[in-house]
Amino acid sequence: MAQAFEGIRVIDFTQVLAGPFAAAQLALLGADVVKIEQPDVGDQARTIMAKGKWAENKLAPMFLGVNPGKRAMTLDLKHPRAKEVVERLVRDADVVIQNFKAGVIDRLGFGYDAVSKIKPDIIYCSISGYGQAGPRAGAAAYDGAVQAASGMMSLTGTPETGPLRAGFMVIDLTTGLTAAYAIATALYRRKETGEGQFLDVAMNDSAISMMNPVVCNYLVDGQVPELLGNSSPTYQGTANTWPTKDGHITIALVMDRMIPGLARGLGRPEWIEDPRFKTEAGRVEHRHAVHQEIADVLLTQPTDHWLAALQTEGVPASAVNTLAQALSHEQLQHRDVLMQMPAPDGIDGNVTVPGIGFQANADTPRTGRPAPRLGQHTDDVLQELGYSTDDIASLRADGAI
Repeated sequence: MAQAFEGIRVIDFTQVLAGPFAAAQLALLGADVVKIEQPDVGDQARTIMAKGKWAENKLAPMFLGVNPGKRAMTLDLKHPRAKEVVERLVRDADVVIQNFKAGVIDRLGFGYDAVSKIKPDIIYCSISGYGQAGPRAGAAAYDGAVQAASGMMSLTGTPETGPLRAGFMVIDLTTGLTAAYAIATALYRRKETGEGQFLDVAMNDSAISMMNPVVCNYLVDGQVPELLGNSSPTYQGTANTWPTKDGHITIALVMDRMIPGLARGLGRPEWIEDPRFKTEAGRVEHRHAVHQEIADVLLTQPTDHWLAALQTEGVPASAVNTLAQALSHEQLQHRDVLMQMPAPDGIDGNVTVPGIGFQANADTPRTGRPAPRLGQHTDDVLQELGYSTDDIASLRADGAI
């Protein structure tokens, strides 16, 4: 059976994280993704946080994670001979993705208007910090800056710490998923209408969309969120993170019907009829007292003891795992979330990176091809476009590739 996007060709002009992550989703679903990089330099992410052999080979672990399944070619988009190469690429393509600052790709001559004249039914996705138009279009945007601009940081932290950013590049990755989803819908629309489409995906827009519940609470009811730390945005004292005898546990109880289970699991049956625990209103009004009573109990036993007791009662709870503990958990292994594949050419052994976050009963997203070396497939792609060996040698001698 064919994967969902087998036969679809994607031209990936993106770098760093949001754009490459979007293109990787399509590659894992079978698309032929051709990654275009600047000669000698390549994607910035090839060296970010890289050490040892990964730095020496310009194959940073982060780069490996958001570029599996792709082919890579080098092309200097500012070179006079690049235009013809791009035109040939576009003629055979279904999707173009780029994440230059707003206006840059147009100045290079490869914006939507130019590309759609070559391939009228092209799906063209532009990813940027704030969109292709408006007062902030063109502003530099990295994940941390957009976490601040979108208001996300104002929701994270405690009164003591002040605003905090999330511990990973949450907006970059959410934007990548948004872009992949947008491209999938555009491909379906093209199948129905025969028409291409321009897609304008902004990191700031994706962040606002992702914060839907707190945004709605503010817009609809004027609720201004506080810095709550690990407390639930519902303000209930039964949803938080507590220390145990040997670690930490998070309980996420916000429903009245779960209170009896919590009370039995923690050995406090008197809480079942306690008005501070019994209703949501009580758990909000007395949240500090409720929180402290739970804290006093949880400190008496290790985490595993409480997890077993609470899970028996159907109370949503989890240990606060380290990344190592989360990645080695048998549930993750059972779900086959992590993909193991050969290391990139020239490096012995295997590498393991995350796959797409869903399973299917047929043709589950997967690839056995690791992230490519810089320019690894340049000659192959150019030959597919009709360039001869002499043509390729000429392009290379001129510095175009």
